[in-house]
Amino acid sequence: MAARVAASAVDFAVVATKIPAAQKNAFLALKGKVEGHMRIVSSLPAALPAIDFASYGKVTVPGMVDNFEAKYAALTIPYPSDQGSLAAIDAQGVEQKAAAAAFCADSAARIVDIKVELSKWEAMQPIETMNREEALDAGLLGTSIIGLVNPDVPSFWPHDETWEAYVERLKEMPEEEAH
Repeated sequence: MAARVAASAVDFAVVATKIPAAQKNAFLALKGKVEGHMRIVSSLPAALPAIDFASYGKVTVPGMVDNFEAKYAALTIPYPSDQGSLAAIDAQGVEQKAAAAAFCADSAARIVDIKVELSKWEAMQPIETMNREEALDAGLLGTSIIGLVNPDVPSFWPHDETWEAYVERLKEMPEEEAH
């Protein structure tokens, strides 16, 4: 017979500190089910009661009781063993802890960089109050200010089309009648 497990492997006191308030009822229901199962298992005897095969002497079939007794004595129900799986799980847990620690260290380095970038943005003048030159100096508009007149490309006010586009538009317009 396998050894009886007398206690739960889960430390409910530690788990209870990590459960959000919205899930406390579900946690308490789970804890109640586990404790109820443990009470039922604990109330059962540790070993099966022995069968008194002598009391079955009234059976008229010859050898039947002896056959059942021999088969019952030979019956063994295997209890699942560790088979090295717990050691493998523990090794995987150590690997995952190392990976998590490395991730936390990388994240901490990224957080420092992000905080430096954030402090730059917090120290900057609000965009709503900047003029175009200040926005260009702050690096918000790239290398050129969009919408300003390029002196190398001739255009007319409001500078929304180039000279070539203006000439094309004039050519496409229908000719007016002479007055």
